[in-house]
Amino acid sequence: MARVLVAYATRLGATREIARRIGEVLRAVDHEVAVQSVDEAVDVAAFDAVVVGSGVFAGHWHRPALEFVRRNRRELADRPTWLFSSGPVGSIALDHAPKDPADVPELQQLVNPRGHRVFFGALDRSMVDGSDLSRFERIIAKRFVPEGDWRDWEAIESWAREIATQLPRVRETVRT
Repeated sequence: MARVLVAYATRLGATREIARRIGEVLRAVDHEVAVQSVDEAVDVAAFDAVVVGSGVFAGHWHRPALEFVRRNRRELADRPTWLFSSGPVGSIALDHAPKDPADVPELQQLVNPRGHRVFFGALDRSMVDGSDLSRFERIIAKRFVPEGDWRDWEAIESWAREIATQLPRVRETVRT
């Protein structure tokens, strides 16, 4: 059994739901999992493996997720780490392979993750007004971003199961 941190940054909640689902899949195969916002005080060194996810806006990870990875780069590089991005929305997005956010190459260089996945996201416009989005971002979200849920839960769960298959070997590879 491995101790796994699933850390996420979200603005409207869709990425938190993906992180929770990943945590559920890992728990189902008897791993000890903590699902926490990157804004919470998290000691990465207390975990054997880490999954970090961020919502994507305008092709970039949310700043708190970027700062989390940068701040914890040494600890993340010393243990198995996976990254995921959540964000492309709309039926037009489904017609194209999702692109990595612009920040991913830097993050890959910093922590050498075992993998990165882009998952389609969701937008519930009822969440926009009560969010921490700027006025400009609220206008964009309400007028130009399609509302709906395009998350592929089967793909998310499949990826989490792939991670789970690598975790039994994790304790042997983590540097203490």
